[in-house]
Amino acid sequence: MQERILIIDDKQSILEILTTTLENEKYECATCASGHDAMQAVQRERFDLVLCDVRLPDADGMEILRTIRARHADTTIIMITAYGSIENAIECMKLGADDYVTKPFNLDEIRAIVAKGLEKAQLRRENIALKKEVSRRYEFSNIIGKSKSLQDIFEKIRRVGPTDVSILITGETGTGKELVSKALHFNSDRRDKPFVALNCAAIPENLLESELFGHVKGSFTGAYTTKHGMFEEASGGTLLLDEIGDMHPSLQAKLLRTLDEGKIRRVGDTGLIPVDVRLVCSTNKNLAEEVRAVRFRLDLYHRIRVVEINLPPLRERREDIPLLAQHYLEKIGRDHNRQGMTIEPGAMRLIMHHNWIGNVRELINVIEQSVILSEGAVITETALGPLLGSVYAGPENYFDTDIPLKETMGKFEREVLRRALETNNGSRKETAFKLGISERTLYYKMEDYKLS
Repeated sequence: MQERILIIDDKQSILEILTTTLENEKYECATCASGHDAMQAVQRERFDLVLCDVRLPDADGMEILRTIRARHADTTIIMITAYGSIENAIECMKLGADDYVTKPFNLDEIRAIVAKGLEKAQLRRENIALKKEVSRRYEFSNIIGKSKSLQDIFEKIRRVGPTDVSILITGETGTGKELVSKALHFNSDRRDKPFVALNCAAIPENLLESELFGHVKGSFTGAYTTKHGMFEEASGGTLLLDEIGDMHPSLQAKLLRTLDEGKIRRVGDTGLIPVDVRLVCSTNKNLAEEVRAVRFRLDLYHRIRVVEINLPPLRERREDIPLLAQHYLEKIGRDHNRQGMTIEPGAMRLIMHHNWIGNVRELINVIEQSVILSEGAVITETALGPLLGSVYAGPENYFDTDIPLKETMGKFEREVLRRALETNNGSRKETAFKLGISERTLYYKMEDYKLS
């Protein structure tokens, strides 16, 4: 798409020469010979770049500059002046101009400045789009779910997000603790500062202190340079300490001291470095039990748990499962170029009745496998069943007071037949013998259950 340039000058000769020069560079140009027309143009349309004279008969170029900058943050603005004073240039820059040229100008200079300005406008657009995408992805209202428990979590994030209090996020593996921590960050005043995450269980104990607080050159074998720790990396923003329950007690004491003093000491250093960090911790352990077992410090537990957000397992908010399944089906379908896929009602019932020990992470994995392995555009009950594993572990997994008994027993009988046929390599004679039924009965049941 052609880049659009607006040229604002009261002299027709200037408008003509700039238009000719820039259209020869394949830009689309519009012109305004008065401040009134310029104001209307910038309020009506968006331009990639504006060339604006500082002095116009009926308007102040500075006012036009303010209007454009207020309405279009990504537009590059270059001011034109015949006076060339440093004062004018400084004032333009303070008000948001990107550059300025003086009359009489060199056309090669105009070409170069415009090309550079358009590149800057593109970078601004990309940056704005990226920030919008980040905000959209971690906006807490976009965490999928309508259950009462999730709505309560949304409300808690609304209340504590803008504060600096320490948050402890608890819940089973796969419930979305890191997603909630990012939602807290992006709904706080620290959203434009770093979000840094560290998994305490993934770092060997002897290296975790260095990862957290950094180290100075020569402080231990292999410390060839001075290294910033995660507290310094996250300064001004948010630090997530995932699996905080796995942190060694000796390091817990150093973390507590850092939180109390607001300062860190690098490994091997003698001085203290101030840090400004909002701490969020998460764990799948019961920290209260860890405290009672003297594996976690009571004082640190109270320090990091000013507010606790507990994420319920997926099996306790089953009303959210269809929304999650559909959301990830659409997302994964796009990722694998298999848009428009659907889940048949029988398959959705299996999804609804599954225990989801791995929570949302397990659901995503099953949906992705289904999308990749399905031959058609519909995820069927037959195709989905083997991927769920434990859903077929026994009749208790089929129990649901909302489903008629005949349908519940039918689902169980169908799976017994399917497994028996699979075990006997599809032999109806062998399958019927082992199940203690006639081949004719087996044949009719296979027809009823659509088993081939």
